Amino acid sequence: MKFLIQIPQLIFGGAEKVLVSFSNELVARGHEVEILETYEKGLLKTQFDPRVTFHAICSKQYTEKYYASLADIIQEKSIPKKLQKCVKKIFSMVVGYQKFAKKLAKKHYKDLQFDVAINYLEIESPEFICTSIRANKYLQWYHTDVANLDHPEHTDQMIPWYKKMDGIICVAQAAKESFIGRYPVLADKTHVIYNFYDVKAIQKAAEEKFEYQKINSDNITLLSVGRMTPQKKYLRFLEVLSQLKHDGFHFEWHVVGTGMERKQIEEKVRQLQLENYVILEGTTENPYQYMRHCDLFVLPSGWEGFPTVTVEAKILKCAVLATDVSGIKEQLIHGVTGWIVENSTEGLYKGLKHLLSHPEQIKYLRQDCGMERICDNNIKYGEVMKICGERE
Repeated sequence: MKFLIQIPQLIFGGAEKVLVSFSNELVARGHEVEILETYEKGLLKTQFDPRVTFHAICSKQYTEKYYASLADIIQEKSIPKKLQKCVKKIFSMVVGYQKFAKKLAKKHYKDLQFDVAINYLEIESPEFICTSIRANKYLQWYHTDVANLDHPEHTDQMIPWYKKMDGIICVAQAAKESFIGRYPVLADKTHVIYNFYDVKAIQKAAEEKFEYQKINSDNITLLSVGRMTPQKKYLRFLEVLSQLKHDGFHFEWHVVGTGMERKQIEEKVRQLQLENYVILEGTTENPYQYMRHCDLFVLPSGWEGFPTVTVEAKILKCAVLATDVSGIKEQLIHGVTGWIVENSTEGLYKGLKHLLSHPEQIKYLRQDCGMERICDNNIKYGEVMKICGERE
């Protein structure tokens, strides 16, 4: 079968990483896969199987030719180049930078036929693949829990397009229940397929030589991996750490990732005088080294669909503390393979205080029982083929 999968951009995020595993699984089983980026970033391209192909609506070449921001214009010293950038800015405002790019992309795909077209992230409308891609089946992946979104009206606006599609794929049973609870008209076409994971690749990457640059070697090492966005609730978690600092606990919270809230996080670290307790590691292609060597992996999120990082952490036999977000109770057994806390500042504080007070409990939580069901790609592949109308 021939798959086209659209995604806003290939950056270091959970959904993007599982797209790598999903695509590689498909080509390994003899299918063709093309990834369509809306905005070409390509940061994860090297992790895809070489047989996967790529295209971009707003490619780097197109962006350089047709787009300039106001900041670009102000910073440009050369008068001729400044004028060129002004023309680009006017073009993007009058004609539409993305609108024109989509016209070019539609022309590129007009004679191509796919078996399955997938819109892989719910933050982007499936309008382009529904109107510009010829396919036998159209699928929408849904990676979050609509019940916990701050602005579910964004999904509300997508429903007319979702009605035209052949299937909606939620990544957790809890996420599916929330979705069909809000949109019962889509119940018959909504399914659950857990994310794909390349277990061997994760384990191999974790074996690379690594050592934390710690402030104090005796401190308990806490780790979180993810984009610095409101969803991850890192600002809330800093309040928790401040309380625990005043309680006299010794720990270091290492954060792998960056994002829109980084400056706010840096400022809050200074305000709460947590410079000796928080280390912002930035981005890395290999977060698994950090996971393998941490004492406790922490997911303080406000909402998720089926958090990827906690599965990856359990693959590496990490102890995990997580808020009670969608999918967590499908991954972890409370008190056995993880510690699930109320999704609040108080819940995080009580849960983390308990574990810091009982380090033997942290060691016990390193068990990984029950992960086979989550990580079995054969089951997930079979479900995909069933929805696509093809037997395994």
